Amino acid sequence: MFLIKNLTRVSPSTSSSILTRFRNSGSSSSSSYTLASRFCTAQETQIQSPASNGVDRSQYEGLRPTREGEKPRVVVLGSGWAGCRLMKGIDTNLYDVVCVSPRNHMVFTPLLASTCVGTLEFRSVAEPISRIQPAISREPGSYFFLANCSRLDPDAHEVHCETFTDGLDTLKPWKFKIAYDKLVVASGAEASTFGIHGVMENAIFLREVHHAQEIRRKLLLNLMLSDTPGIAKEEKQRLLHCVVVGGGPTGVEFSGELSDFIMKDVRQRYAHVKDDIHVTLIEARDILSSFDDRLRRYAIKQLNKSGVRFVRGIVKDVQPQKLILDDGTEVPYGLLVWSTGVGPSPFVRSLGLPKDPTGRIGIDEWMRVPSVQDVFAIGDCSGYLETTGKPTLPALAQVDNISYSVSGSHFFLIVHFFYVTDHFR
Repeated sequence: MFLIKNLTRVSPSTSSSILTRFRNSGSSSSSSYTLASRFCTAQETQIQSPASNGVDRSQYEGLRPTREGEKPRVVVLGSGWAGCRLMKGIDTNLYDVVCVSPRNHMVFTPLLASTCVGTLEFRSVAEPISRIQPAISREPGSYFFLANCSRLDPDAHEVHCETFTDGLDTLKPWKFKIAYDKLVVASGAEASTFGIHGVMENAIFLREVHHAQEIRRKLLLNLMLSDTPGIAKEEKQRLLHCVVVGGGPTGVEFSGELSDFIMKDVRQRYAHVKDDIHVTLIEARDILSSFDDRLRRYAIKQLNKSGVRFVRGIVKDVQPQKLILDDGTEVPYGLLVWSTGVGPSPFVRSLGLPKDPTGRIGIDEWMRVPSVQDVFAIGDCSGYLETTGKPTLPALAQVDNISYSVSGSHFFLIVHFFYVTDHFR
């Protein structure tokens, strides 16, 4: 089993000399480590860490534990709002940063709806991780790995990962592991489907850039197909019916963007179909239920003015060309966007860590996971334990953006907490 040696604690007075030693390639081998020396090969791993608990560790390669004299390693799982905000604020003179995520950029989700209709280009809402934290691309001990975390081993201070191949059959996923001194889980959440049949196969979510690209592609394709000679009236109306399920911020925002696109662009460029294209917003309760009543009334007024239809109901089944509500009503659609909130991801659910009432990773007021050492959780994947008496914020990018003046300070408290515990342990 890997044993992490005691670290030389890094203080502000010694950080500059240590950093100089890292960058000085001419220093002695006992105080300087090359890029390659930070990685374990499969053979080295087999010698140093024999199989245990039924897991053959010889099949893994990865980043070895930090050695005496090296900067402690902070591993961040995820490249969303919380993870990127933390990486941006970490002092890389004191810590090496390793980010593991299947996405090499951060998405500014509040503006994602605008890219679906061409108001903004996709590159305007994506920021590379290497720009958010430049040390990842230039410091010898900081890295970004395009991978998913498959398992957490808090006893050995390791995370087990698997490379992200985006479904390509020609690439076989490669497994590796990373030893950490501090681990920050910021893996976010996934879209909630509530187990409704057909959602994953037929609906499009609006959480990533490729989702927005797919929505734009399908919207323009339907506009073109609906103008084909000989097409039936019913089929034309179906193709031009855009349905949004979910009356939260994302659903309302996308409905507004889509209605503006119809009123300003479609009426000019697709005059033959301008009277047949419609937007319907389906919500089981009131739209924007978590917002102030004045904002809700204003949003409803503006959407009604834009021609968005409201339908109150619960979706029971989603088929390739129509969805069925709880009262039996059939709603045909050409484009279906699903935005009914988020919930814990399979990775979060698989972790043997304490959970809050909603199934997120339970944390204390310092965003620590109480049951394990040196593990923190931030963002949508975490929630305060009931013992803290603190409410958990909704898993919304809009909430994250508004609350940075408060929660941003908590991120810097984590960084400060890293330093304090390392210095005085």
